[in-house]
Amino acid sequence: MRLTNLATLEATDIYIDATANLSSYTDRYDKFTITLGALDKGQYRYEVTENPTNYEAGDTLQGGLYTFTDSGFGYITAATDQSTTAQWGCQGTTIAGLQIDIGTGPANTALIVAGCATAGIAARIANDLTLNGFSDWFLPSLDELSQVYTQLAADGLGNFSNHSYWSSTQSSATQAFTIDMQNGNSNEHNKSQTNRHTRAMRRFAIPATGPRVIETGLAMIETTEGTFTATTNTIDYISYNS
Repeated sequence: MRLTNLATLEATDIYIDATANLSSYTDRYDKFTITLGALDKGQYRYEVTENPTNYEAGDTLQGGLYTFTDSGFGYITAATDQSTTAQWGCQGTTIAGLQIDIGTGPANTALIVAGCATAGIAARIANDLTLNGFSDWFLPSLDELSQVYTQLAADGLGNFSNHSYWSSTQSSATQAFTIDMQNGNSNEHNKSQTNRHTRAMRRFAIPATGPRVIETGLAMIETTEGTFTATTNTIDYISYNS
């Protein structure tokens, strides 16, 4: 957090591990005591920030579990499966334009939804998902799903079953790629199979430099000292006594 004295314009940065203080974040920062050092009493502007350089795989943020960063985007995996029985859909139909690379999951999902009218398919489940306030979920491409295994499942994170999970990448008109979350292997399965799992992802833009501000406001500092409870931060949240 950054506190800026509105009278002197002097800024002070304070870092808090939000994971240990979720109750204060839920309560909108209104009752929380941290060390403020030796700040002068007065009115301060505060900024709530997220620092993407400190994210670790499995951190809870942005609606799910942080997984990896690539090309200016942070990738988030839903914390639970969206389906254990959905088919990939449209067996025998080639969906043109589907890709394998990281960054192509959103476009792949849109192409599948547009090209396959079947209800309840994996891509449509991800596309229609609203979860934890976010509605921009997609079915990951094969390379994105491989990262899900490497960063999460391989380390026992993410509550994955020892089953194959659908990607949004097809291998032919009749088959699509999956990743086995037990060992990370890539396989090809008939699009009509209903014993594969579905796990959605989303992504968010990461600023090129520095933490991004997610909220600002005013705080009245009544005391000049407090108790510092953390020296490092994963997600930088601010709270204060009012």
